[in-house]
Amino acid sequence: MIKKSTVAIAGVGGVGGLLAERLVRLGVGNIRITDPGRFKESNLNRQFGSSMTGLEKNKAEVVYEEIRDINPDAGICYDSTGITSEVEADELVDGCDLIIDEMDYGAWKESILLQRAARRRGIYYLFSGAIGFGALLTNFDPQGMTLEEYNGLPPDIDLDSINELSVPAERILPVVPTYANAAMSKDMMQEIIAGRRPIPTCSVGVGLASILAASEAVNILLRRKEIVRAPQYLYVDLLDHKFLVGTVS
Repeated sequence: MIKKSTVAIAGVGGVGGLLAERLVRLGVGNIRITDPGRFKESNLNRQFGSSMTGLEKNKAEVVYEEIRDINPDAGICYDSTGITSEVEADELVDGCDLIIDEMDYGAWKESILLQRAARRRGIYYLFSGAIGFGALLTNFDPQGMTLEEYNGLPPDIDLDSINELSVPAERILPVVPTYANAAMSKDMMQEIIAGRRPIPTCSVGVGLASILAASEAVNILLRRKEIVRAPQYLYVDLLDHKFLVGTVS
């Protein structure tokens, strides 16, 4: 079943690149990846495929080359377009068994487009993000809560009529690490919400988030255990020694 499955990943930076590597090693037979970004020096501390020889190269292309070399028999394809419209979201989702969103915080419109496309095709949409030394994951059942509802936005929001979406901080960071409370100012939080600044993280956090996403992906494909669905989320932090299943308020 895993070999016959098709999984798409939107965004192959910190978490997404490592996730693609884990999925191909788990035996997922078909993987699609998309990312318009290019590797920068600031990516060297945490992103799979990031190296001095890969600087300024497209992330999706580099990750594609890396994971194709792991399993040349897998059906792996990539593009450097990303998700900018409903058409691109539909094209990525078409024929997939699972969609995983690893785009940057702040890409709220793009994420909603992707989850809407997944709902139309009756498949799960999964998001996993790194926070410091921890990770947060949420699964969206195609018949359950929408991403708009989860983020506290109107369910029928017209994405073409607005320039910038504002998402409540508690939906992005329902659990704030104890070691971040003093360092994370109100201004910093607003910059993170607007997508102008990444959530502080490291190789431990992105690695943990990718493992969490890979594990959930296998469970969704095989349905061996009950799936934790939005509004619930999974949160793990290795420095705080914390693992919990919470619910957004």
